[in-house]
Amino acid sequence: MSIEQGMQWYLVHCKAKQELRAQEHLANQGVESYLPTIELEKIIRGKRKQLTEALFPNYIFIRLNTNGQGWSTIRSTRGVRDFVKFAGVPAKVPAQLLQTLQLMDKGAVKVKSNAPKSGEKVQIIEGPFKDLEGVYKNSSGEMRSIVLLNVLGKITELELANSAVIKLEK
Repeated sequence: MSIEQGMQWYLVHCKAKQELRAQEHLANQGVESYLPTIELEKIIRGKRKQLTEALFPNYIFIRLNTNGQGWSTIRSTRGVRDFVKFAGVPAKVPAQLLQTLQLMDKGAVKVKSNAPKSGEKVQIIEGPFKDLEGVYKNSSGEMRSIVLLNVLGKITELELANSAVIKLEK
């Protein structure tokens, strides 16, 4: 059996916001790791910002030899809490899942954001204005959106929860 055949992916739980630290320290020990990330557009302090975040916050995938060699140092690695375990046994992750995640990172699989942009048509899906269509103007903080509605021939600004508005597909 070759070394490659004895390798398996496992899931490790990291300390809060320390995925990159754990990945760096695992690399220093010669452990192959993978941290899938996603590009997001978030509203921070009223401004839209493009951010790169961990796809699975507080988790990182590592590839280890199934014979248990080198496992003892993983739990004491900076940023790492412990292996994710089921019935006391570290959870194995299928290699196919890791391949799909790596394709996403390379841009081969696109994750489409459904957040409306200024000037796009939207539909209100809850509240007293449910089922009305309007035009998305902009964000009003992290939880609210401003939508322009045509009410009796007059354009009216309406502030709604982000969850009350969906973008209409063209």
